[in-house]
Amino acid sequence: PSHRSHEDRVLAAVRQALVAAGYCEAMTISFVSTEWSDAFTPWSAEPPLSCQTALLRGADRLRRSLIPSLLGSIRANEAVGNKGVQLFESAHGYLPRPGTLPEEPRLLSLVSQRDLMATKGVVEGILRRLDPSIVAEWQPWNHPLVTPGQGIQLKIAGVK
Repeated sequence: PSHRSHEDRVLAAVRQALVAAGYCEAMTISFVSTEWSDAFTPWSAEPPLSCQTALLRGADRLRRSLIPSLLGSIRANEAVGNKGVQLFESAHGYLPRPGTLPEEPRLLSLVSQRDLMATKGVVEGILRRLDPSIVAEWQPWNHPLVTPGQGIQLKIAGVK
């Protein structure tokens, strides 16, 4: 018999909570354009890994974040009249490390056009569902991709 791993059970709980909150799960490709790769890189200052044959025109960099792709998906939805779309994705990012293979952490990202406090409430609900003893620390956060005053950073046990 087989069983789901701890990571699979946690991801299922997160997916269920986000879908219940009105989010749709997105699946974006791992390669992005240089512009998108450079737009948001909070976990690595190293240049992105690249390939010589792009899967899509200009998409020749391995993503270091899911956020630019999700924002691109929001923009594509708006372009065809789908307003108020809320998306999330759980996938690997590729963080270069000099002289060795990249680190490939599993990332969870969500984008929403909701009020900041509503989105924060969704994240807090997920944390409570996973472990009621988790203490979340929220701090203001500014970035050019985020409306001024509408960005916050979450730390759990001092880790971003």
